[in-house]
Amino acid sequence: LAQHVFNDPRIENKFDIKAWVCVSDEFDVFNVTRTILEAVTKSTDDSRNREMVQGRLKEKLTGKRFFLVLDDVWNRNQKEWEALQTPLNDGAPGSKIVVTTRDKKVASIVGSNKTHCLELLQDDHCWQLLAKHAFQDDSHQPNADFKEIGTKIVAKCKGLPLALTTIGSLLHQKSSISEWEGILKSEIWEFSEEDSSIVPALALSYHHLPSRLKR
Repeated sequence: LAQHVFNDPRIENKFDIKAWVCVSDEFDVFNVTRTILEAVTKSTDDSRNREMVQGRLKEKLTGKRFFLVLDDVWNRNQKEWEALQTPLNDGAPGSKIVVTTRDKKVASIVGSNKTHCLELLQDDHCWQLLAKHAFQDDSHQPNADFKEIGTKIVAKCKGLPLALTTIGSLLHQKSSISEWEGILKSEIWEFSEEDSSIVPALALSYHHLPSRLKR
């Protein structure tokens, strides 16, 4: 959703600067700030400390209307978030920061003036997403047996896009009914990063679950 907003042609002329930064689990103010600076300037930065890199970023953003996406944020430390904001406060009125996160507490800490919580996918959309990755060919229509098993697998994913995409990618490598039945009945998460690039994202979500839910 954030990518659609970021790439929408209707906002092209509304901002002087657009930048997208993937933050992920390791929230280090110096490194994140330098990554933002490099995304803004489209060049490598050799700053050696926080003050230097924040000064350069402030210089680039002062008086400019910017649109910044901080993707996949997990930081819950209020002081670190405030430190990251220091060079971002001098942008022109109308500047926007969009933060994506899987943690509701992060949305509270960043002080967002609007929070948009994604809902689970509807049943028909769930099947479409799984089938897109399982068959990877819009012209291919699965036979009734595959669709029957696939529908049961979809139900196990409970409307979660990450799960549907991951399982769909795994099913693409399985060409027989028995293999699909094996996925339906087995521990479906026991496959490696080589099987799907989404596995690290799932592992990250698992790592941040409360202990009572991890089991």
